[in-house]
Amino acid sequence: MIAAEFGSTPWGRAWVRSVAAIAASGPNALLPRARTLARNHAVELTTEPGRIEARVSAADAVQPVHIDVPLWSPQTQAQVRRLLEKSLAEHPVLIAGDLSDSFEADLRQEGIPVAAGLDELRAECACRSRKRPCVHILATLYALAQQIDERPALAVGLRGGATDPVAPPLPGWIALTALDPVAFYGD
Repeated sequence: MIAAEFGSTPWGRAWVRSVAAIAASGPNALLPRARTLARNHAVELTTEPGRIEARVSAADAVQPVHIDVPLWSPQTQAQVRRLLEKSLAEHPVLIAGDLSDSFEADLRQEGIPVAAGLDELRAECACRSRKRPCVHILATLYALAQQIDERPALAVGLRGGATDPVAPPLPGWIALTALDPVAFYGD
């Protein structure tokens, strides 16, 4: 079985579903082009809580894209933090930026959406296309799904959830920064 190019994790899949939701009434001719742009690294993406900024290179032009993502409410953020701490306790060996799939399932079970629906996003693109969302916005969302697949904590951070609780160190492990290279290797 070949891994999915977009949405290979439950975290990225949530965002891919939000993009595909617009095609429910019929095929959207822009989706293949948007996937091609994302696949070919035509999207330069930066994120911060509640905001996605992108520069999409297509047809010899660069289009700036701005997408505002609704943040979770403070109550939801507190609930996410509790679920995250529980997940980190159950999976203490996750690397930075990674989250367990069971944590995403816990969020879903609690009715906390990882991805925002297209109707919840405020997306702007400077292109002349009358069709919204345009191919540049869709490509940005596909590129976002790829980044979330690589680093699931981005999905939680984008919605305003804290993803940086300090997990307890594993017994017998020493932080690399705690070592003195001169003393370690000798004179």
